[in-house]
Amino acid sequence: MAAPAPPPPTAANVGADLKTPSTPAKPKPCCVCTDEKAKRDECMLFSNSNNPQEECADLVTKYKLCMKGYGFEI
Repeated sequence: MAAPAPPPPTAANVGADLKTPSTPAKPKPCCVCTDEKAKRDECMLFSNSNNPQEECADLVTKYKLCMKGYGFEI
């Protein structure tokens, strides 16, 4: 026995089998700004300064701005 034929297209079901366009998925925070993160971490971890936060402030700012560009607030 043959399978029944699909219903004829109508205005209601014409695009039913098409997937709706989805918005692109937001990247994971671990996968963006990797260069900025590595430079920031290296500065903070291996600083010989008495105040690594002050010494590395520009790298921290660059990392935060990069993350903000991807929609992440830090």
